[in-house]
Amino acid sequence: MNLVVCIAGPTASGKSAWAIEIAKAVDGEIINADSMQVYKELQILSARPGTEEMEDIPHHLFGYVPASHRYSAGQWTREATDQIIDCLARGKVPILVGGTGLYFKALTEGLASIPAVDKIGMDRADGLLKAGIDKLRKEAENIDPVAAARVLGNDPQRLHRIVAVAAGTANILSEWQKDTKPVIPNRYWQGAVMLPERDMLYERINARFEIMLEDGGLDEAKAFHKLRLPRNLPAAKAIGVTPLLNHLDGKISYDEAVSQAKRDTRRFAKRQFTWFRGQAKHWFCVKNNENKLEFRKNILKNVFDGA
Repeated sequence: MNLVVCIAGPTASGKSAWAIEIAKAVDGEIINADSMQVYKELQILSARPGTEEMEDIPHHLFGYVPASHRYSAGQWTREATDQIIDCLARGKVPILVGGTGLYFKALTEGLASIPAVDKIGMDRADGLLKAGIDKLRKEAENIDPVAAARVLGNDPQRLHRIVAVAAGTANILSEWQKDTKPVIPNRYWQGAVMLPERDMLYERINARFEIMLEDGGLDEAKAFHKLRLPRNLPAAKAIGVTPLLNHLDGKISYDEAVSQAKRDTRRFAKRQFTWFRGQAKHWFCVKNNENKLEFRKNILKNVFDGA
């Protein structure tokens, strides 16, 4: 059967390791569905799997985009679709793994075809962003409350998009998005969302950031800092990166940066919980090892029995 497997969940929930277990069982290959793990310069701070962690399983769409590039959900959807088709053509099971809910939504529900935004729209959004993220969010909520409600926290890129589309096209974003078709029809994919106990997840987040620093996270931030990229680029907004850049700018102490990075990551995980619970209600929910085994059995049955 031409099955596509989707594994989603908040940061530090153990998605990558579990995906590799499944890949080994079904002769699968991993396709990245995390918006920060695409960037070359952010291997450690984005928790991108290293060579040893990949365990000889082919991985695609990881660490190949320059941080100077504004990578979009549309670009990812096109490239992920190509990878899925290639895997299926070679008899492999594509396993998409990540925490970017919008990516999974684009594949399973569709991504709107929106015309190019004119200069008026871009200038309007740029001006509000320069005035502050609060003003950008307020404007987004005023002109398109449906689209704004889908944004996890103060995501400048997505809020900017909402304002720019409303001011620079013939309609608001949420109206454009009504006319969409899924890339993968429902019968061809199975999805699991990992939602471990929250306190345990927060402990993992804190411990993982300490490990990132031990593995060279601060040096990675220093190299990123030397690029002098605009701070409104998506890569510069990666969770945990901003506090370290602020420390390197002399704005806060190292200890403050570490504390803020952990706090920001916990808050992000909380927003991911909320998003997946609301947007992935029909996905298989994984909370423990027993759930994992049940989902894996379903995958094995569908792959090998053609169910």
